[in-house]
Amino acid sequence: MTVLTKLYLKGLRWIVILCMAAILILIFCNVVMRYVFNSGIYLSEGVSGLLYVWMTFVGALLVLYERGHIGVDMLVRRLPLAARRAAFGLAHVVMLGVTWLLLVGSWQQAAINLRVISPATHLPIGLIYIAGVLFAVMSGLFLLSQLALLLTGRLSDADLTVSAGEDDDEASRLLGDMNAGVAK
Repeated sequence: MTVLTKLYLKGLRWIVILCMAAILILIFCNVVMRYVFNSGIYLSEGVSGLLYVWMTFVGALLVLYERGHIGVDMLVRRLPLAARRAAFGLAHVVMLGVTWLLLVGSWQQAAINLRVISPATHLPIGLIYIAGVLFAVMSGLFLLSQLALLLTGRLSDADLTVSAGEDDDEASRLLGDMNAGVAK
C-alpha cells in the first residue's frame, strides 16, 4: 500500500470519527439544554442528519477499500482459480453498474436540490446527495482499479474472495459436519 493510499484511508477514518463526535456532541448538548433550560439547539437535528449521511457513505468507502463487507463465498472458494477470477470480474462489473446508477441518480438529485434550502439547517438539501456522488466516484475508481489488477494478473488469489473475519477451518469443519449428517 502506498503512502498516498494510507494517508487517504487515514483521512477517511478521521472524517468518520469527526462526524460521529460532532453528532454525539450536538445531540448530547441538545438533550441537556432541553431538560435544563427548556430550550434547544435549533440546528442540531438537521446538521446531525447531514453528518450521519456523510459518515455512512464515507464509512462504506472504508469498508469497500478494506474488504470488510459481508461476503458469502462458500461457493467461490471451492471453484477452480480461473472460475474464481471470472466470478470476481463478473461481481465487479455488476457493482460498477450499480455504482453508475447511484452516480447518475445522486448527481441528478444534487443538481435539483442545490437550490432548495433546508428550513432546519439553512443549507442546500443537495449536500445530502453530494455524499452519494462522492461515494459513487470513489468506489467506481476503486472497482475499476481492482478490475485492472485482475486483468493484468497482479491480483493475488487471496484477494479473489471476501473473508469477513471468519475462521476458514471452522467453516470448513462445520460444512463437513453438515454434509456428513446429510449422507447418513
